[in-house]
Amino acid sequence: VRKTDVQQVITLTKRFWIGTHEISQKEYESVMGSNPSFFKGESLPVEKVKFDQAVAFCKALTLRDRWEGRIRQDMIYRLPTEAEWEFACLGGATTPFSFGEESQTAEFVWAAENSGDKTQPVGQKKPNAWGLYDMHGNVWEWVVDWFAPHSKDTQLTDPEGPITGEHKVFKGGGWSHEAKFARATSRFMMAPDMGINFVGFRVVLSELSKSR
Repeated sequence: VRKTDVQQVITLTKRFWIGTHEISQKEYESVMGSNPSFFKGESLPVEKVKFDQAVAFCKALTLRDRWEGRIRQDMIYRLPTEAEWEFACLGGATTPFSFGEESQTAEFVWAAENSGDKTQPVGQKKPNAWGLYDMHGNVWEWVVDWFAPHSKDTQLTDPEGPITGEHKVFKGGGWSHEAKFARATSRFMMAPDMGINFVGFRVVLSELSKSR
């Protein structure tokens, strides 16, 4: 259930797995051979990464892991849809944050109040109920959807946003914004060919026949 100005029931029918934490600089560099990040550190999340670069990482990782036998030939890595991301973020909760109310953010979230004005190593705060770290805070995360106002429909199945647009959505809050902006439904946008030091990403693994 997405609780914004219109309460929506969103049904996801496609099976997927999502990374337990944001892609680190070490992981990104091991695949791409470069590191665009402003804050340098192997265990820090990669940032200043453009949407297009995140997509290229997913494609390269897919080829590598297929070649090395880590995943089946009919599986791919990709960015999550906004609906998939919110579903994973909440981990079954029905509150604005996976952990309940805003008063608990310090235990779960790297935000402007406690980040020291920089990114922090992935996976240091408490995870949500499904074992996912930094879904709230540290860096915002790219999702695949083009930005547009949410549909007013009360029932949606596997929403993926508009077919085209000018800006891509990113989710989850980050080190430079207050914790209140890290709610599961919070969203921001940026052109896909831009990168900034508070936006990174995590990947989804899905079956090719059931992906977009």
